[in-house]
Amino acid sequence: MKTKIFCILAVLLFVVSCKDDSPQTLTLNTPQQIDNSIILNWEQSEVSGFQYYAVMRASDGQNYTIINDIVNPTSDAFRKNITTFTDTSYPIEADTLYYKIMAVGDETVLSKNVLYRNVNKAALLRGDFRQAYYIEEENKLSVVVYDNSGYGYKLKVFDLQSGKFLPNEATINLSNSGCWYLWGKYNGKTEFYNYDSDWTMYVYDAATARQITTLRTPSSVWYDPYTTNNKGMIYIYSYYLYCINRATGTYTQYQPTNQMYWADYLYYNSKNNKLYAIDESNHGRIFTFNLNADGSVASDEVFTISGNSGTPIFIENSSLFIVNTNGQTKVLDMNTKMYHTTDLTTTSYYYNDTKAILAGDNIYIDLSNGIISIGMYHTIYKISTSDYKISQTIALRAAPIQMFVSNGYLYYLGQYDYNTYLLDKIKL
Repeated sequence: MKTKIFCILAVLLFVVSCKDDSPQTLTLNTPQQIDNSIILNWEQSEVSGFQYYAVMRASDGQNYTIINDIVNPTSDAFRKNITTFTDTSYPIEADTLYYKIMAVGDETVLSKNVLYRNVNKAALLRGDFRQAYYIEEENKLSVVVYDNSGYGYKLKVFDLQSGKFLPNEATINLSNSGCWYLWGKYNGKTEFYNYDSDWTMYVYDAATARQITTLRTPSSVWYDPYTTNNKGMIYIYSYYLYCINRATGTYTQYQPTNQMYWADYLYYNSKNNKLYAIDESNHGRIFTFNLNADGSVASDEVFTISGNSGTPIFIENSSLFIVNTNGQTKVLDMNTKMYHTTDLTTTSYYYNDTKAILAGDNIYIDLSNGIISIGMYHTIYKISTSDYKISQTIALRAAPIQMFVSNGYLYYLGQYDYNTYLLDKIKL
């Protein structure tokens, strides 16, 4: 046992500065990146008296550290025929990484340094944030920051190209739970809307944090759900459906023909130009507002979910909801009113923080419910709309708070830890 400990300590000291002029009799193949994992594989070593493989990584090509388990004798490192390793702990901000494999036995043999360029580099920003939103057309993040010195909130802009905050910022009012905010698009540009306690909605250019205008709102909609169609219409439900016109700065109200006094969640279906409202006190009903081309309401209807329990989860860019009905988790299509059985684990309820989006013919759903688990990976399930079965499980590096699709990638913005946000992408 003492001999084994001594050997491991010797290896640890050896790899601190591991140069490329060591014996090179082990072949390490070119690493492959799949989503957020880098896959390494090498040819089996023929070293006599084989003990274990040490997988090493460096950012500079010289100062290597061992990244696999060479302490636990039951780990794969001690199996001569297992010649693959999945690296999920690499520095996510690194542009380049170097790998080396070492086989330890009666002698020590090494592979050459293999340079790998990180094709899935993530962007990180740190601070005391409440939430952030990716501005796709500007490659910037619009960030709501808590100002400890002023005991209030600021709207700031983080430039992903320079990795710095821009000097412009705006003070916004989130002084009580009745004040709220959301991001949306108008004429192709991302805007930030802040509903203040003075019953006024302040409009900011999200890319510059400069105020543009104010909008007239109903007298008091402090605790009511809201959304936007990203085409210049902002919707609030408070007994009536209020439609705030971004172009004119005025609003109209629509009284549903189907009675609904209260709604907790309001969603916009961009694919079919519809609004959905859910009353959490009555999970079994989804209200649909059919919209005209200008965003005004044409009609409304109500659908009752059979044997429902829990809050229906909206799948962005679609007419689909994830629902629990009669003890099963299913996908409900609000266009056809048909249920589709899934192989998602049945739970008694989901949370409104659950994120789901339709991209092409696949649904991507995150079930972390916005919970931050430092040092742990989260999971997205890929579900095909051909059979509504899980076709892939994808490890994420953060709990998503926003997901969107662009240029063949699924992007997600999430909290990496309590003071760090991460913008990452997955190849579709």
